[in-house]
Amino acid sequence: MTVLTQTTTLNDSCMLIGKSKSIFAPVKEAVSNAFDSIVQRQQKTKESFSPNITITFNFEKNKTLFGTDSSKNNLRSISIEDNGMGFNSENLTNFKKFGSRQKGLNNRGTGKIQIFCWFGKIDIDSIFEENSEWYQLKVSWIKKTGDYSDDLVRISPQTDRKTVVTISDFCGTEKEQEFYERYITNSEELRKDILKSFLLRLWQSSKYHGLTLEAKIFVDDAMTSSFKFDKHSIPTPDIKEEVTINAQKANVIKEVSKSDKEKIKIEWEPVGDGNTLSIYRFKIPAKDIDENGVYMCSKGIVVEQFNFSAIKRKNSNFDGFRYITSIQGDIFDDENNVSQQTDKFNFPSKTEVEKDIKEGKTSLFNQDHIYILEDEIKNKVNSGLEKIYADVKGLKEGRERDILALAQRYGIPPEDVEESNIAFNESEEEVTEKLFETQGKRFAKQNMEIYKTYDELKNLENKDLDPTSTEFRTKFGELSNKLLTTIPQQNKDELARYVIRRDMVVDLLNLSLSNELSVQKEWEEKKESGERVRRDKEGLIHDLIFKRRTKGVPNDLWILNEEFVHFDGYSDTELEKLTINGENLLRNDIDIEAALASVGLSKKKYLDQRPDVFLFPEEGKCILVEFKAPDEDVTEHCDQIQKYARLIANYATKKFNSFFGFLIGEKIDKVSIPGRYNKVPYGNYWFYPNEPVKSIDENETVLANLYQEIIPLSEIGNRAKLRNASFADKLGISEKVLNKVKEENITE
Repeated sequence: MTVLTQTTTLNDSCMLIGKSKSIFAPVKEAVSNAFDSIVQRQQKTKESFSPNITITFNFEKNKTLFGTDSSKNNLRSISIEDNGMGFNSENLTNFKKFGSRQKGLNNRGTGKIQIFCWFGKIDIDSIFEENSEWYQLKVSWIKKTGDYSDDLVRISPQTDRKTVVTISDFCGTEKEQEFYERYITNSEELRKDILKSFLLRLWQSSKYHGLTLEAKIFVDDAMTSSFKFDKHSIPTPDIKEEVTINAQKANVIKEVSKSDKEKIKIEWEPVGDGNTLSIYRFKIPAKDIDENGVYMCSKGIVVEQFNFSAIKRKNSNFDGFRYITSIQGDIFDDENNVSQQTDKFNFPSKTEVEKDIKEGKTSLFNQDHIYILEDEIKNKVNSGLEKIYADVKGLKEGRERDILALAQRYGIPPEDVEESNIAFNESEEEVTEKLFETQGKRFAKQNMEIYKTYDELKNLENKDLDPTSTEFRTKFGELSNKLLTTIPQQNKDELARYVIRRDMVVDLLNLSLSNELSVQKEWEEKKESGERVRRDKEGLIHDLIFKRRTKGVPNDLWILNEEFVHFDGYSDTELEKLTINGENLLRNDIDIEAALASVGLSKKKYLDQRPDVFLFPEEGKCILVEFKAPDEDVTEHCDQIQKYARLIANYATKKFNSFFGFLIGEKIDKVSIPGRYNKVPYGNYWFYPNEPVKSIDENETVLANLYQEIIPLSEIGNRAKLRNASFADKLGISEKVLNKVKEENITE
């Protein structure tokens, strides 16, 4: 028995290396080592044998004080068995070392650390032959304590080598454990995960060496399912394509500007004969794999997914098939190009290298340094994928539909898509950038033409317009229509969306007044069932127009007046908390409770019914808006805005001489409207044009004037609807255009 002492704990190592993002990582690491052990035996012993790997998942029912809980399971352990080289003295020595590169896929001695990031214990039982003698080695390594032990004994000759690596004491989260638990009820999930991670390596090992991989699932020591991959069941690639990746050298040229400022210029030069990447496409029945994917592999095992947007949709299949594409090459097999977490490659981008050189971060940089750039890999692989997938029916069409849908989302017309020169596999971000770039160029050209037309029309024809002429309206209409025809359809569509959105606000207002909103029906249902429920009818209206407890825009105050959306404003905020141009609205030296009392407001009532909306349009002016629930009589609150105006006029840090108040509700007792209010001749609202706002002293000096309106919500909705229709008509936005844009948004 030997004891291993190390200065860096396993917990330290896990923190230093970092856990892979893939929950399947520990299985991938252990199986990768099994593959490598088989290759090692094939290369070193030249023995004739049938290579095999077995993966076993062991689950157990959760034990409780009352027995077994059949609804819950725990992952007891995962075992990986192979008949490779075995843990002979050389491999055991390398296993103990943290930084050994002597054994294992992408191995910097960190493979076992990735396992320890997810599991607390590794046990090894290995039977192998060395120097014509047979041995059995048993190893146990515990992360929590760092305890390590191994026991090596000589045994009688065996018929074959065998190594079983068991990882146990799962230390992931409950959600991460659920990733494995799904295998209990659906072993197909395990089969698909194995296929996605090891497909290329399985095919190569089976084709050239007859390898078999078997997977088993046990629950409480009883096998519940199993399956096997062999030369009959492992998919075979139907297409292979090769691309050449050129290494690059950065030539740094230092230039001195006229201001004696040094400027660094970088020119890239391809060097060497190039590095070959092989791209294998596997065409698999859709029932056997749940998604399409392109993967970059190191020694045949997936390291990182390559973004191939043309097939990215998870549920898409093509004539009943899905595709897994594996990419492999010497530059991917080099462990120096793989991250410590073994879930991505370390190839730098051209932008990163240039930035580091210019900022002096690459202190060891020299002109002879050779880079394999991420940009080069991406471009060359993309060109290879375009060839490989040229025969897939519906793929190109689907890709075109996706791009058109993306363009439609941003309101970009199809003609801009055609002019954008989008490559087959550019990402959504890259496609969007190209679309907007093309659109921007077209806008620039169109805007120049529009302004040119406008100037010509204005200079040539406006002079001939005579407002006193009987033909003035006809000629003016012809001129405006001529200008409207110069507005691109794209702009009209955007304006149509604006009009539609405003119509939606009005529709929501009308629905709320008739209690047809789902939330209102829910309130009524709860009330009828005897449940106590607070029906916030006023809040519903308030939030629709200007979200409570917010400041500024966006809001929908246009529904009251078009100009209101441009003013600085607050919604449902205490006056003492308001600021105007960085200065408090009310003086700091006042007692707010006493100030409220001086204008006839209690602190409690003020906190419950503070101004719903406060707007500051310009110096000396203030707009106050009060919303009332549709079933609340507005006339009971006719003095509320006047009290707020008096509070502000007397205690503000600025001088206010004009107030504009809007008392808005639906229920209005016309008999109770104070006599000072007048009804408008045409319309359904009342106004009081000049109510004095007085000082709080014996003199009661008039400090400001208050203009006030009492308006039903339905009247506001009707006025807004008419304004919207007029707005659309003046802009030449027809009902046909509005309906077209509505349909596009519904489809999207």
